[in-house]
Amino acid sequence: MKTKALLFFLTFAPLWAHAIARIEADSLITKGTRAYAEGDHRTALVYFDSVATTYASASLFYNIGNCHYKLNDVPHAILFYERALRLAPGDADVRANLELARQSVVDRVNELPLFTLGSTWSELRGGRDADQWARRSLWAGLLFFVLLSAAVILRGAWRKILYGFSAIALFGTILSIGFASYRHQEVTSTDAAIIMAPKVDVRSEPSNSSTVLFVLHKGTKVTVLQQSNDWSEVKLSNGNVGWMPPSSLERI
Repeated sequence: MKTKALLFFLTFAPLWAHAIARIEADSLITKGTRAYAEGDHRTALVYFDSVATTYASASLFYNIGNCHYKLNDVPHAILFYERALRLAPGDADVRANLELARQSVVDRVNELPLFTLGSTWSELRGGRDADQWARRSLWAGLLFFVLLSAAVILRGAWRKILYGFSAIALFGTILSIGFASYRHQEVTSTDAAIIMAPKVDVRSEPSNSSTVLFVLHKGTKVTVLQQSNDWSEVKLSNGNVGWMPPSSLERI
C-alpha cells in the first residue's frame, strides 16, 4: 500500500508542482498588469521579471518591453519586443511598439536591399511561429495521405487528377516542415543582440589599439558572428562588420 502511495505521489507531484507554479505566475502577472494600469511601471516590471525567470511567452515579453519603454529604458524595451516578436512574429502590436521604440535609437542602419522574390519569400517563412507551421505540415500531410489513397483506389481520369493534387499536398507538407524548422532555429538562435552601452566603438580587429571603424549607440540591433577572447565580431544589417566588447550588448 505504501509503495502504491509513493508511486502515486511520484507520478503526480510534478504535475501538482507545475500547476501551483502556474497559479503563482498568473497571480504575479495579474498584479503586474494592475500596477501597470495604475501607472506604477517599476513595480509592474518587478512582477513581470519574476515570472520571466521561469516562463517565456510573447505576451510576457511584450509587457516587460512596455514597462521598460515607459521607464525610458529604450534598449531593454527593444530587447524584449524582439524576444516577443520571435515567439509571435505576426503580432501587430509587438511590431508597432518595436518600431516606436526604434525611433529613439540614434543609429540609422539601412538594411541591404532584397530583390522582390527574396523579400516575399522571407515574409512568407517568417510570418508564422514554429507551432503554426508544424500544424500546417500535419494537415498538409494528412491531405496528401487521403488524396494518394483515393488515387490508388480510383481509376480513369480521376486517378491522374488526384495524383496531381497529392503531389501539391506533398510539396506543401515539405515546405511547411522546412518553415517550421526555420522558425524554430530562429527562435532558439542567440546570434542577434541589442547594444546596451550608451556608446561603443566598433573596431577593425579584436584589440583596443586597432582602428575604430564606426560607432554604435544603445538600442541598435546587431548579429554576433563569433567570439574571440573578450571580443565579439558583429555585423549590421547593412553589411558592416567589426569587433566590440561583448559586455556592451545583450543577446536576444
